[in-house]
Amino acid sequence: MNINFRRTLIKDIDKLIEVQNRSFYEDYIKYNECPAYNESREAMNNYINELIVYVIEYNCEIVGDIIIREIDEENYYLRVLCVVPEFHNLGIGQEAIRFIEKDNHKVKKWELITPSKSTRNHYFYEKMGYVKIGEYKHSDILTMFKYEKEIKG
Repeated sequence: MNINFRRTLIKDIDKLIEVQNRSFYEDYIKYNECPAYNESREAMNNYINELIVYVIEYNCEIVGDIIIREIDEENYYLRVLCVVPEFHNLGIGQEAIRFIEKDNHKVKKWELITPSKSTRNHYFYEKMGYVKIGEYKHSDILTMFKYEKEIKG
């Protein structure tokens, strides 16, 4: 298995939009909304210029991405971690979590949100050490769970 992570380049924008749309299509259909679905080129460009954005490659093909926002020096927010469905169950997501924690070693706490009905996501994040700390109503049909992970040592 050849998984590679690298910082995103501007030339990757169209591929990242495609990857996110494929990854979040099911949530978009289920909830009729999904913040990471159908991102504009302008929004993706802003993320690349203002946040930490990685491409996930599997056998030299872009199959996912990671978008991280720094809250402060020791606290980061994982905005997006996605892998297109046909590459699920290969350990790519687990490797991605390990990679971002190692690459951003000064971070003491990670935060993220995920839909309340996305039990697959809950299982994944909890397996990777995240703990549900709350929930909030995003819209009439979408409740989000808040997760965090404290890094010790």
